[in-house]
Amino acid sequence: MKILITGSNGFVGKNLRSHLSLVKDIEIFEFHRGSTLKDLDKYTKECDFIYHLAGVNRPKKLKEFMEGNHGFTSTLLSYLSKNNNKSPIVFSSSIQAEFDNEYGQSKKAVEELLSKYSQENDIKVLIYRFPNLFGKWCKPNYNSVIATWCYNVANDIDISIDNPETVLNLAYIDDVCKELVKCIEGKETHEGNYCIIPTIYSEKLGEIASLIKSFKENAFGIMVPSTGNDFIKKLYSTYASYVPVEKLIVDLIEHRDDRGVFCELIRTKESGQISISTTNPNIIRGGHYHNTKMERFIVIKGKAKIRFEHVIDHSSFEFLVSGDKLQYVTIPVGYLHSINNVGKEELILILWANELFDVSAPDTYVMEESDDQTKKL
Repeated sequence: MKILITGSNGFVGKNLRSHLSLVKDIEIFEFHRGSTLKDLDKYTKECDFIYHLAGVNRPKKLKEFMEGNHGFTSTLLSYLSKNNNKSPIVFSSSIQAEFDNEYGQSKKAVEELLSKYSQENDIKVLIYRFPNLFGKWCKPNYNSVIATWCYNVANDIDISIDNPETVLNLAYIDDVCKELVKCIEGKETHEGNYCIIPTIYSEKLGEIASLIKSFKENAFGIMVPSTGNDFIKKLYSTYASYVPVEKLIVDLIEHRDDRGVFCELIRTKESGQISISTTNPNIIRGGHYHNTKMERFIVIKGKAKIRFEHVIDHSSFEFLVSGDKLQYVTIPVGYLHSINNVGKEELILILWANELFDVSAPDTYVMEESDDQTKKL
């Protein structure tokens, strides 16, 4: 299938191209500001499907809204008619089409033009009235407050909010592109006379700004936000795409001694933390227990003996684990536990704990191991 994308270098266009690149047997014709009418003539002769994303958002003169949006659409349709091309058309309109402003009027005029064209030529036309969009590759300081704020915060530039209580209706760019790709197979989502993006977020400006700031101001540079919240997860991914590449490498806080090295990798408010530990040969770590803190160990290199001992009845168990077969061992509360590097090479261990380490309340109690017979598992 040959697909024409107008506005292919824009925010939606770039992301849509990325999504379509994963679809088999697709050839994309890119029409953008550097293209010519000769290109348009060629593409409208050959294409089988059209995503009409091109439009004017920030003109120097208000009349350019109508000239750029309605005018170019008229040109597109004239070439399609000339080449007797009845390809389906997907049009990216805007919720602004509901309002009486120059941009909205131009989008509404295009909707009416396409609807008339569809009826007169029996051609499928799908119209999406997009809300505010956010995600990677959106141009900052243009027409997206989230793109601007992410870029500014990531680059140490102040942001301003006129009214923190203002609510934005938002769609995430990958949700948009997944919906647009469905149009090829006729599986788009309809609501009345329009197609819709099923997942929309309604968020206050003040809360969005606070979240973006928090992404930068996290403890040790390893605190991650609540990715169980769908909007926060997508906003965090968006923010990360605006961080200068040279800032994407972070020095971890290392705790080194004769035993090896320990450092925290990731901290979360809801799901505890992940750390990494190395242990030199013939060294035993641990020798303590927890009342509430639960841990999980995964040896990814080397060979280790993990020992449990119940702190009251002193029953004990051993596990032999190694990087040759990846397994995890859950450390139960109320058990003294230790990990012994019984191999000849450095032991590397990934650890997860169900709570953040708090130096004022570590829930970690040192205890001597007994000499009772240990059950090997």
